Parts: sequence; C-alpha cells; structure tokens
Amino acid sequence: MKSKLFLLTLFLIGSVSFVEAQYVNEVAISDIDADYVMIWSDSGPILTSKITVRVDYGQGGRTPQITDERRRPMSFNGMLAVLNLMSRNGFELFEIMRSEKDNREFFLLRRKNSFSGNGSRDAVDYDTNVRSR
Repeated sequence: MKSKLFLLTLFLIGSVSFVEAQYVNEVAISDIDADYVMIWSDSGPILTSKITVRVDYGQGGRTPQITDERRRPMSFNGMLAVLNLMSRNGFELFEIMRSEKDNREFFLLRRKNSFSGNGSRDAVDYDTNVRSR
C-alpha cells in the first residue's frame, strides 16, 4: 500500500513539473487585459523549421515574443499550434492580414465572448478609466 502511495505521489509531482505557462511581457496569456491581440511569426532558431511568435496587444515598447515560465522564447511547429494555444487561453481568430511589402501574415485575434442560451453574444462592459471588465 505504501509503495502505491509513493508511486502516486511521484506521478503527481512529475506531472505538475511538465505544466508550462506561456507569457508575453511577463503577463500570462490568459491574463492579458485586451480584447484584441495581433500575432505574427518570426523565424525560429537557426537550422530548424520552427517559428517564434511576437504578440502586440497595445502594450507599447518592443513587441515581445511568447515565452515559457523561465522567460525563454518558445518555438512552435507552425501558426496553427499558436492559434490553438491562444484559443485555449481565451482568444479566437478574427482576421488574417497580409502585408504587401514583405508578404508577412498578421493574425488578429479577439477575446472569446460568452454565449447565452439564445445564441446572441453578451456585451463586455468596460470602465474606460481602469481598462478592466
């Protein structure tokens, strides 16, 4: 019985250590205080097909990459992986824009609205002084 409890404890500790949070500017993606976010890809590490992603939500300054809990830039297999990550954190794809200058794609996302039973979207109330819901 003690060995089963010990193995269960080891399993739980191991599974918690693999949980990764994603951040932008040291803010968890799910805690970003913006309704609209723009993302685009940069080339990833040299000699790999992976990409890194920059996120702009109106924060100003240098546009940061998505980072892990150690604040290291994360690499993704493609933009679909990033869109799935953003969807799990409360955003949905709104529009894809393409730059004519360098043929780069920009993905505009918006915060998911909650749906009521009759199929209409609920409004989000804002206090413009504090920019919170």
